[in-house]
Amino acid sequence: MRPLSLLTFAVLLAACGGPVRKETVVEAWPNGDPKEVHVTEEGVTGVDVQQFHENGRIHVRGQLIEDVREGTWNTYRENGNPWSQVDYQQGVKEGLFRTWHPNGLPHIEGQHSAGQPAGEWTFFSTEGQVVEVRDMSLTN
Repeated sequence: MRPLSLLTFAVLLAACGGPVRKETVVEAWPNGDPKEVHVTEEGVTGVDVQQFHENGRIHVRGQLIEDVREGTWNTYRENGNPWSQVDYQQGVKEGLFRTWHPNGLPHIEGQHSAGQPAGEWTFFSTEGQVVEVRDMSLTN
């Protein structure tokens, strides 16, 4: 039996076809650049949401399942630095919560439980030093 040539392998791979990926521009900036794009993939549950700043850099990225937030949602500043990271379960904040100062250093780190701040949250100065640790369970 002869080994498959590279061309034969490529033809077979193309014939199998991969999942169909569809990108839909939901909203555009006045100059026509995408402001919000929804990405769906055949066989994959949910819609990947990508929102962009006017300068074209990513602003928000996350997933919607049945029109509610699910999983990790990330937000970025216009310069590309991270702004926030929030975990969701069925549209409710659950798990990790983080924000960053404009200079890219951590600002707040904590957890949510059933949509409410829970446990110890750490607050950082703009220089990255811990300025406060607060038990958020006591404030609910």
